[in-house]
Amino acid sequence: MAKSISGQLAEFIGACGMKKIPPEVVERAGVFVMDYLGVALTASSARSSQIIGDVVAELGGRETCTVIGRNYRTNALFAALVNGTTGHAVEMDDDHRTSVLHPAVAVVPAALAAAELKQASGAEIIEGVVAGYEAMTRIGDAFLGTQYYEGFHPTGTCGVFGAAAAAGRILGLSTDQLIAAFGIAGTQAAGLEEWKADGSWIKRLHPGKAAESGLLAVLLAKSGYTGPATILEGENGFLKAFSYERKWDVGKILDGLGTEYRGYGTSFKPYAGCRFFHQVIDATLDLVREYKIDAPSVDEVIVRIYRTAFLTLFQPEARRYRPGTNVDAQFSIPYAVAVSILHGAPMPTHFTDELIRDPALLALAAKVKGIADLEYESKFPARFPTEVTIRLKSGKTVQAFRDLPSGDPENPIYAQKGRFENEIAAKFRALLKLQPVYAARCEEMIAKLKSLETVSDVSGLMALFTPNGRR
Repeated sequence: MAKSISGQLAEFIGACGMKKIPPEVVERAGVFVMDYLGVALTASSARSSQIIGDVVAELGGRETCTVIGRNYRTNALFAALVNGTTGHAVEMDDDHRTSVLHPAVAVVPAALAAAELKQASGAEIIEGVVAGYEAMTRIGDAFLGTQYYEGFHPTGTCGVFGAAAAAGRILGLSTDQLIAAFGIAGTQAAGLEEWKADGSWIKRLHPGKAAESGLLAVLLAKSGYTGPATILEGENGFLKAFSYERKWDVGKILDGLGTEYRGYGTSFKPYAGCRFFHQVIDATLDLVREYKIDAPSVDEVIVRIYRTAFLTLFQPEARRYRPGTNVDAQFSIPYAVAVSILHGAPMPTHFTDELIRDPALLALAAKVKGIADLEYESKFPARFPTEVTIRLKSGKTVQAFRDLPSGDPENPIYAQKGRFENEIAAKFRALLKLQPVYAARCEEMIAKLKSLETVSDVSGLMALFTPNGRR
């Protein structure tokens, strides 16, 4: 009898030890954790993060795990919930291009909570993170970039499996227990795209719930709770339920499992905002620098882009051209282009309630037009093809094409050894500079995270990401 997909993933997770993981994958996992923690700490002051943190503080819980950016501790499930939700609030968390999802915000909070629960080592965290990224991105890849067409957010739906894989590896589940955990995790998969209608916060909750649900699945399975082995490929399973036109590719999950580390290809975000428009920002910033463009000189900006991005980032027009919330602005190409021309690279400080109503920004955003290109769409999600044309009042027209945004490890700029990891460290430093309470600890944090596999006291490391700086 053929092994189920969950069974094959479980065997991989069980073998995913430090002696087997390639050194470059170990290093990359450490910087992914660094990137997540820098973003989550920055996002901990967001209003949505404050609300969920306050709710959990009020509910209480066994004080075993760290809540990033807060001085209280809570139980593992609540910590995973808050930390996953928080990490997604400023839209700077990492992104896997072909699976079209954000691995860190589901995987890392579950891994960290499991590690604190067990008092695991940094090496065990890396094992869990590698396992989680592989499970989540491979399952995401199986959908061929189409889950959005069904109204689902892949970070939430696929994230439960990444969180379960990470926590299951760290907590030492057997193969049979991991199979059950996948079954329990899959039935909790959720995440709807209806946030686009009004710019509300539910998208931020998706990875938090995925982290919490994946960890819950592991804890239940470890205690003997059962789940179907065929949760992924079964007649009533995950692939069928969450696919578009009932099309998926199981080979994307299993091909090269254990030898090809798909999660290694995850991108980081140099800018705040939806990953679908980062290549737009790259092109705009390059044109602004090369031709010394300023806002008064711009007559029109035309962005020709793949259809999926057009539908998400130019529509609904009322919310993309005049954002009602900072979520609207985080998913607006007109707003991102205007910020890039007026202020430079978009950062979390450019998405405040005050700035999204700035008349100068809105006037410039109104000059940005979008074109949905079906030929470009045929290249998505393998590439993000985009052409930016700026027409100047002088009559001059300048143009740039990009199909791989910065932060993507496949971008040729990262052929230079160490550049990818160094840019993540530079991003971490830039974010910490915005937070006086933490700025003095920045280099200590970086040093520990760069050598995460040698860290023995996980709770001590996590305490650096709280205001008190101690347990």
